[in-house]
Amino acid sequence: MSRMQHVIAALVVLVSCRQELRSGTKQPVEPPVASPNAIPDAPVSGTLRGAQFVIRDARYVIDRRIGYAHTDIRLSSGKASSDCGPLTPPNESTVWLRLDGDGKLESKEFQLGPDSKGPWSVHYEVFGPDGWMGISGGSAVVQMFEPGPDGHLSGRLAVCFSDGTKSCVSGSFDARPCPWTIDQPVRGTMPPETIPEKYRSKMLDAGAVTATTTPPSGKR
Repeated sequence: MSRMQHVIAALVVLVSCRQELRSGTKQPVEPPVASPNAIPDAPVSGTLRGAQFVIRDARYVIDRRIGYAHTDIRLSSGKASSDCGPLTPPNESTVWLRLDGDGKLESKEFQLGPDSKGPWSVHYEVFGPDGWMGISGGSAVVQMFEPGPDGHLSGRLAVCFSDGTKSCVSGSFDARPCPWTIDQPVRGTMPPETIPEKYRSKMLDAGAVTATTTPPSGKR
């Protein structure tokens, strides 16, 4: 094979790899452990797209607005100077579990796969040279306990993602309840101060969680 043919072949492989990474279409992967008992009793850590990930902030947000109802358990490598405060730096990586709908957070153990059809799903997002990149469809083993009297939700998570870079994290977390906020860049919605008062009242009447509401409580 001539030198030119070698160069052409290398370019074809490079382009294919880049397209594969962008599309996120990879063969399904197995979770890093077989059961919750095998998840390390240590803060969630691992690698995301080849970079080290260590949890430094854990929170969950319940959004009860009609048409947007869901709960996110967000585990971030960023830090907050106060409870539920903004993360610094703002572009740190995050792994999160999402419960679609208005279901209740309960003590349970479950597994997730790339094609799981239930209300739970697992995702991550990282900031790179081309901006934010998000991946879903991970394979995970999850154990969680319903929020206690202090509102905190504890649990353990072990997950691998089919992104072609062997992204896997595992460990335990203790997430505090935080009020929902409208994320304009993600949802394309108006910030709260621009929403007419009569419509904002309707959302609150529908059960939206705000900074003035009482955090969820329960027993471990």
